Amino acid sequence: MTAPSPLGRRHQHRLLGERDRLRDLLQELRAAATSRADYEPHDVTDDEAAIQADTIERRLVAIEAALDRINSGDYGRCLMCESPIAVERLEALSATTVCRDCAT
Repeated sequence: MTAPSPLGRRHQHRLLGERDRLRDLLQELRAAATSRADYEPHDVTDDEAAIQADTIERRLVAIEAALDRINSGDYGRCLMCESPIAVERLEALSATTVCRDCAT
């Protein structure tokens, strides 16, 4: 394992914060769904909450993968072509795995 690059360290802090925020949000969604289930029949709100929870879970997986890449020293490298990912792209999409060319 190599030490994270300065870019990786900066994004690591951001990703850890986002991971914590999303974990809290997911917990709140699940708690709200559980409390609604005690009092209300299934409705569209339950479906929306399930979709939101799924989206959050997928984002958490992407964040964990990015944190693993930071720790291994591979963060910021395209998984498809192995070229560096532009800093601007990483600033906008810190968990991205591909460069702009490979994403299109």
